[in-house]
Amino acid sequence: MNAHRLLCIGVTTLVLAISSSIRAADGDAEWKKVNEVVEGIKNPTEKPKSREEAIAMLKKGLTEFDAAYATALKADPKNASRWEAALFETMVGRAREIAGVPAPAKQAITLDDILKAEDAKAETKSQASLIMVMEAAEAAESLGGDAAAWLAKAEKHLKDFPAEKMNKVVEGKMASIKAAADLKTKPLEMKFTAVDGREVDLSKLQGKVVLIDFWATWCGPCVAELPNVLKAYKELHPKGFEIVGISLDGDKAELEAFVKEKGMEWPQYFDGKGWKNEIAGKYGIQSIPAMWLLNKKGMVVSTDARGGLEEQVAKLLAE
Repeated sequence: MNAHRLLCIGVTTLVLAISSSIRAADGDAEWKKVNEVVEGIKNPTEKPKSREEAIAMLKKGLTEFDAAYATALKADPKNASRWEAALFETMVGRAREIAGVPAPAKQAITLDDILKAEDAKAETKSQASLIMVMEAAEAAESLGGDAAAWLAKAEKHLKDFPAEKMNKVVEGKMASIKAAADLKTKPLEMKFTAVDGREVDLSKLQGKVVLIDFWATWCGPCVAELPNVLKAYKELHPKGFEIVGISLDGDKAELEAFVKEKGMEWPQYFDGKGWKNEIAGKYGIQSIPAMWLLNKKGMVVSTDARGGLEEQVAKLLAE
């Protein structure tokens, strides 16, 4: 699968990129089994040939991990390998959503536990801190989120773990959140000719609530979110809700066919440049779907409108 396309998954891709190997002494058969399962998820011996096959493999791997991890914890709960296993377990939330594998009712070991552990490796603590920061970013970008508090958390992570190899991800997110904060100081400006020839000018949409949807037809999470977007549009468009799509596709014909098939009536920006999309690049979009909400004044009030979209739009329409 194309690495750039996997980036649309966001934190899940980060998980598989940074998770460290699980330590296990020669006699620790249960913990060695956990390591084998994790390595199989991260680096399958046979690469999936389709998204469906990839999801099936992920489902099988996560199910095996849950069983092996529970067995190892029961057999040797103080084994130092538990920290790396716990790190992996806490980072696969998005992967579980995609594969349809529910998480345990309660995490045996949390990221905070890892940070406080005296026998956890520095690298493991660094990665635990990284994931905590990136997960908190989602709340900071949501409607009413505290961007300033998140930026302070991110800066502390960079200070505490300057050698973390994935710190560029944190720095990039800091840049995008700072840019988003700046966006919230004045109405968003955006003008373009849509793929179907319509002229789009956000200044002419003031008085309406607008969703700016950065997405692509090849992005699984984007497509998974589409039914919620379509439902919100159908219910609330008559009341003043508009959507503007920013497509990171590379094939115009594929985009047009998809939009027609799914009944997506709103305009789409397309320049065929994929991740180098000019509008996405201008606003520092690093993963998709990225869903921005604008209030009736044209101000960006949320840069993470996934989850409860209809409720968020209804609230803004009532203002």
